[in-house]
Amino acid sequence: SSGINAEYGISAYCIKSGLDYSNWLELIITNIQVFTCHALARYYLGEASKLYFLFALKALVAAGLYATSLSTLKVGLNCLIPLMIYNKTRMAYAHYKFRSTGQLSGATLYLQFAQFSGRLCTSLMAKATGFLPVMVMNWVFQAVFIAQFVYYGNINEDTKTTDTVKKTE
Repeated sequence: SSGINAEYGISAYCIKSGLDYSNWLELIITNIQVFTCHALARYYLGEASKLYFLFALKALVAAGLYATSLSTLKVGLNCLIPLMIYNKTRMAYAHYKFRSTGQLSGATLYLQFAQFSGRLCTSLMAKATGFLPVMVMNWVFQAVFIAQFVYYGNINEDTKTTDTVKKTE
């Protein structure tokens, strides 16, 4: 959730700063996709009544970002950085502790890594380096998650194979 809110903030910052659309259009499209998936999940889980609240909340966030000044957006986004570091470090540690990435999908991890890589390259080419440290940090964490997925996936597969052999004997 904090990642999505950060992307909303970054999109608003890029638009208000007058940066090229290539810096913010992808974020907006990603936000629309995530929101659509979330809304569909709520609908098919039988929680359609919560969709009204979700739509209202997202509209309120968008209106608030529109009304916020550029300097306030910068301060707010900088305050999200420690939260993001904490959340991603905690997730990487949980993967390490349990020797598993849980229900993370490999396809999702690889697609997000490609997305972060593309966003990083686009920002470098457009010389929009205002959020470069955050983008590099996201890219590094995503690389760590992929390494954990590959490594722990191999460990879990080896364990399953060993367990299957023991059961058949």
